[in-house]
Amino acid sequence: MPPQLSRPRHPCPVVRRNGALDRRRAHQLSRFAQHTAEVLAGERPPGHLRNLFCTTAYEHLVRRAGGYASSEHRARLRGAVVRPAAVPGVVEVSAVVACGAWHRALALRVVFAQHAWLCTHIETDLERGRLPCGGPAARDGERRTG
Repeated sequence: MPPQLSRPRHPCPVVRRNGALDRRRAHQLSRFAQHTAEVLAGERPPGHLRNLFCTTAYEHLVRRAGGYASSEHRARLRGAVVRPAAVPGVVEVSAVVACGAWHRALALRVVFAQHAWLCTHIETDLERGRLPCGGPAARDGERRTG
């Protein structure tokens, strides 16, 4: 009879058996958020992340691509919080993205599927009717171009 494998208490690969976060996986998810921010800032084509997003989340990303654009500065992740969701195997990433003098909000829900991260839901502060990055011209409803 083959030995029985014990199942982890929490099947999410970000959480160790003792409940602590796996730093390497959390770092991977922070980079995932950075790459997503680069798409939102128009610095990276959305197609680069196509295989990492489910269809609905990808369409959402494409619609908002370039919404964080700033003519002066590149989008940079200033902080990220990675935590397991209430559903086992699902992780939520909340991030603050700096676009020059502006700071934007980004939230991702990701699942570890087929040995890779897959984003199933994305939220940005662009849904809330806020203005794009870019300074005074953006505040007047006009988007700056590089």
